[in-house]
Amino acid sequence: MSFLEIKNLSIEFGGLRAVDDFNLSLKQGELIAIIGPNGAGKTTVFNMLTGLYAPTSGSIDLNGESLLGLKPFQFAQKGIARTFQNIRLFADSTVIDNVKMAYTHKSRETFFQCLFRTPEMVRQERELDEHALKLLERFGLAGQADLLAKNLPYGAQRRLEIVRALMLDPKILLLDEPVAGMVTTELDDIATMVKKLRDELGLTIILIEHHMNFVMPIADRIKVLNFGQTIAEGEAEEIQRNPDVIAAYLGGGYVYANA
Repeated sequence: MSFLEIKNLSIEFGGLRAVDDFNLSLKQGELIAIIGPNGAGKTTVFNMLTGLYAPTSGSIDLNGESLLGLKPFQFAQKGIARTFQNIRLFADSTVIDNVKMAYTHKSRETFFQCLFRTPEMVRQERELDEHALKLLERFGLAGQADLLAKNLPYGAQRRLEIVRALMLDPKILLLDEPVAGMVTTELDDIATMVKKLRDELGLTIILIEHHMNFVMPIADRIKVLNFGQTIAEGEAEEIQRNPDVIAAYLGGGYVYANA
């Protein structure tokens, strides 16, 4: 049985079918990319996989359990975390506080412990700080832990969003354009970090991205959407030579740098 099984997922807005019959079967530890032109329905799929949108039809099963009808926080509790296409940090909070806020749904403190700051409360806060700092260190942000998030460079803010999602201890990580707006020299660093999350933590990862030189080397499989419909699915080599994908998205002059 697949780890994540998505079948016939569709959604309509005012009679317009934004995503039509989306299917995806993932094994634990796979890294899958969803690509396609703007407006193809990629982020809409993510919104259904995190409870922001309720699909018109179809099913989402995680380890054999249906997730349909759950609220966004319940999707997170089940182990699905995400980043967003547009950065959504708490700009006037520190870097480490942004990360710690993601842990609130797992907090074990009682009202009494918080009110009187019991030794158990202090111990839990210390453990939370240590865990947050370890994640920040993995992404090269530990030295900026006490900075306000808004004072980080753009690329570092992108990395902070990933760290915050990881604080949820997810089983599946959804990355929505994780390198959007980054300079070319940063792409390889983020690609290496994403691969390590898959290889070292065993995370299942689904990512949306337009930078093909970021996607092609790291994705196990690539799924291509156009106007809400799947037009191709396969390994990087298949996708970059698929005439439908070239016509709809890559363009006739596309050349993958490592091809």
